[in-house]
Amino acid sequence: MRVVIKFGGASLSNGERVHTAARVVRDSKYDEKVVVVSAPGKTTDQLLELVSNFEKIDEGEYADILSMGERTSVKVFSSALKSLGVNVKPFDPSDDNFPIITDGNLLNAKVDLEETRKRCESFILPWLKKGIVVIPGFVGRNGDKVTLLGRGGSDITATVLGNCLNAQEVILVKDSAGVMSADPAVVRNAEQIGVISIEEMYALAHGGAKVIRPEALFYKSKQQRLRVVQFGKPLEQDGTEIVGSIDTTRPRFLTENGIEEITIVSEQKAQTIADALERLGAEIVGIGSSPISTSFFFKGKKWEDACTKVYETSGIKAVSGRRGIGCISIVHPYLVEQPGAVAKVATLLSLNGINIYEITSSKGSLTLFLDEPVMDKALTLLSKGVTLG
Repeated sequence: MRVVIKFGGASLSNGERVHTAARVVRDSKYDEKVVVVSAPGKTTDQLLELVSNFEKIDEGEYADILSMGERTSVKVFSSALKSLGVNVKPFDPSDDNFPIITDGNLLNAKVDLEETRKRCESFILPWLKKGIVVIPGFVGRNGDKVTLLGRGGSDITATVLGNCLNAQEVILVKDSAGVMSADPAVVRNAEQIGVISIEEMYALAHGGAKVIRPEALFYKSKQQRLRVVQFGKPLEQDGTEIVGSIDTTRPRFLTENGIEEITIVSEQKAQTIADALERLGAEIVGIGSSPISTSFFFKGKKWEDACTKVYETSGIKAVSGRRGIGCISIVHPYLVEQPGAVAKVATLLSLNGINIYEITSSKGSLTLFLDEPVMDKALTLLSKGVTLG
């Protein structure tokens, strides 16, 4: 089995940790191993500090300087493996056969996946039967220039290599036991998540979770396992598996029918809304809010009964309700950062005579509430007309 293993800077912050990481790699049961290493500890921050007060610095020199942490890690980690009796092939962006090829944006480069795939097949695959390959994360090459993939770019290096080498598994090694339900430094009783979908992981990462750089998830292939495991533990053991893959051009569409709705008019105090939601006691499908009203979309209860319950809430001025509503959720990580996505969807439906009753959104998803009779027509239009990228 072929695996790509990525170690972050915290895992390589001192000699003892480097030795532990090297031993774990050596002892793992995988047949073919590629190791991606980040800069040790806070090295990149220290390099940034050294050049931060320069009045002007050439972008090429800047990229070259910031790459030195990862390039040094390659030499150190390779030496650690050799000391354990392992045959090693290190790669450096100064090498003509360096596999990670990017565009010419020196400081925030995009990977040229086609050229990188060719080079992985030509220069890495032949080595995997002979020993362990060690390669720097975060850095690429464009012509004779060093390029950078942006902060957190080592995650991208790992998933790109996993994709281009058709690796069965990509493993990200962290200090935590895997993906946690919250930051343990903030929430003390945070727990490890055993399995998480790739869309859920993207939403968390884009919302601030530092487990993985969000863009790295786009390179995971369907048949590939992607796991986050704890430093020092056997690589085959436990951790969190991130399941699924992302089609870079097509979103997923989820539909729901038989939805009822109530709208409350209130002073919008948080406690009033919370109390109304508790009194509602139904399966919530979505919530829409404005400065003067809040709409609850739900299933499992008639809106007439819901109105009676919610009207008893202190602070509510008026309440109304209706049924016969459906919703279509458009799910794709690009929705987080693609300008005009809402306008594109709304225009498409408007030009075909379909009114959107309410729109709600969260990280990577957009939910449209429509009259039930137009649901099929709307889904057909959206499926054909909505592309991303």
